[in-house]
Amino acid sequence: MISNEVDRKKFKSALQEISNSFTRTAAEKELIKEIVDDLAESFELPKKTVNKLARIYYKQNLSQEVEEFDEVQALYEEIVNFTN
Repeated sequence: MISNEVDRKKFKSALQEISNSFTRTAAEKELIKEIVDDLAESFELPKKTVNKLARIYYKQNLSQEVEEFDEVQALYEEIVNFTN
């Protein structure tokens, strides 16, 4: 256990900092949701598509996404189009 007052204060301070971070994270998530909702409605796009585009833009990994999809597509076609 945390027996001395200095360590308890330090621990409580860290908990407060974590709590504040969670609050900021929740606010950012809500803002992202509002922006996605607005874009989806304004441009008549599925929210899923807007979110996917935003994640790709954030990660700057379009070529990786395309490569992974190509692998899935090839495997799917191989399995589904398999004939005995």
